[in-house]
Amino acid sequence: MNFRRVIVLDLASLGVGEASDANRFESVGADTLGHIATLEGTDFQLPTLSRLGLGNIRYSDPVVGLPPVEEPIGFFGKIRSQSRENSQLSGLREMFDFQTPTRTTSVIDGIVGLLGVHSILISNYQSYLSNQNQAEVIPVNTDEGGLEQLHQQVIAPNNGLLYFRALGLSGHAQTGNRKGCIDSLKLVDQHLARLMRELYSTDLLIITSSYANDPAMDVTPTREYLPLIAYTSSLPEGKALGIRRTLADIGASIGEIFGLEVSNESTGSSFLGELK
Repeated sequence: MNFRRVIVLDLASLGVGEASDANRFESVGADTLGHIATLEGTDFQLPTLSRLGLGNIRYSDPVVGLPPVEEPIGFFGKIRSQSRENSQLSGLREMFDFQTPTRTTSVIDGIVGLLGVHSILISNYQSYLSNQNQAEVIPVNTDEGGLEQLHQQVIAPNNGLLYFRALGLSGHAQTGNRKGCIDSLKLVDQHLARLMRELYSTDLLIITSSYANDPAMDVTPTREYLPLIAYTSSLPEGKALGIRRTLADIGASIGEIFGLEVSNESTGSSFLGELK
């Protein structure tokens, strides 16, 4: 595929069930999406994310209100953090770090300058993002403001990486406000339908989460599998991507698109070859 831009939508805090190492992080039984959904039961609906395959990630253990769809339009799977740390920033670092022949660096900075490629980050203050010296950081304090910035950037014909970190879900999860979590997900879902109409055929949209935080549990963050959805209008029929072993697979995929030289696969494996 000849992708020219990658849009990463980070639904920070959204987990899809306890990870294989959940016991090491006091997270046995964690299920952010499932526990949020039970508050509304069958009234819990995210139509755009559902069409993309969010419910299909849990085909063997369906989330109430999000049954698997027969013909998802996105490529779907789940991904985990490999880091021995479990924090709000460890997953973000893992997602974008990669190994060159000489050092560990960031995909965010690494792609800048390659054939006119840019990195644009839309987020509230995060030290890791602010330290990406080659990227343009657009500060936002609300999801409404951030999503509008995202739309403006998507319709502009720039090549490179466009990253948006959602704020509402993480804020409500932190305080145990499941109703607030639902409202935040529904807001994103509505804007996502508009966003998909704005995409160019050479855009790759990746929807994921850099960490999980189940509002029904006392521990924070929780150690869970995280959603992974990839969508491009040039491939309207999706399929399963399985279970990815590290968030670094996202960075590896971005690096492959823009021709970064990666010395080995120890920090992630691209899933671009599975988008067929």
